[in-house]
Amino acid sequence: MITPELVRQRVRTLPSMPTTVLALGKAVGDDRCTVDRILGILAQDPALSAALLRLSNSVMYVRDDRVMDLRSAVMRLGFESIFHLGQSAAIIRSIRGGSHLDPVRLWQHSVAVGLVAKGICGLVRQDQHMESAYLAGLLHDIGKIALDQCFEDDYGPVVEAIAAGGVCLDVERALLGVTHAEVGAMVAVQWNFPEPMVVAIRDHHETSGDFLTCLIQLSDLLVRTRIPNCPADEDLAFVLGDQPSFRAVFAGALGADLDEERLTFGIDDELEHAVTFVKLVFQE
Repeated sequence: MITPELVRQRVRTLPSMPTTVLALGKAVGDDRCTVDRILGILAQDPALSAALLRLSNSVMYVRDDRVMDLRSAVMRLGFESIFHLGQSAAIIRSIRGGSHLDPVRLWQHSVAVGLVAKGICGLVRQDQHMESAYLAGLLHDIGKIALDQCFEDDYGPVVEAIAAGGVCLDVERALLGVTHAEVGAMVAVQWNFPEPMVVAIRDHHETSGDFLTCLIQLSDLLVRTRIPNCPADEDLAFVLGDQPSFRAVFAGALGADLDEERLTFGIDDELEHAVTFVKLVFQE
């Protein structure tokens, strides 16, 4: 069995949060930020710059004309999108995955959860949570990558058992003694994330929690019905209104005025964006 202390020791070997992410976050948070400042940061990461240029010409953003330079790409995408997309691309490139997982599918799921979580924040008028919701969603399954990279021999049988139809958390507890959610929280602590984000990552499979935790629970559940994480998700079905996380997130916000069909279409759009974006990142 894997002990928490051993996990904490080994996750220290994972890459730290990319400096490009930290610099972009600081710049975008500054009201005086300029295009030249963003370009200066991106100039230090040519691979990320190339990914963003490709993205600006993708089906997600293309218009009548193609963008040929990074300045035009920044203007087309906007500072906020540059931050989120740059943040995602930099993290994916630094921690792609280990030898047992399908990294493209895992990151497509994770980016989608981040986008859905951020979108729901807008629906329920919780704009102050948008940034943390996106990052928590993006990294809610980071524990799987940590296990795959730091405990390669131990994690192989786990992936095989899940592929055979086992329930992820049950298999992890039985074979490892620790779950990917618990390991992900340890990675978040290592990266100095604030406590609410650590808790959201740790508890994203629980049935209760604060707003951010319930938001990640709900977003993960919604995305798993469209991008299954494992065979056990293939037949995943539920009544949205019966989910504790749904009631907690939407309590007092929209009530009977919620248009579930519109919510569903919005989720499908975000999934399309996530799938396209991750494919572009992995083209490098």
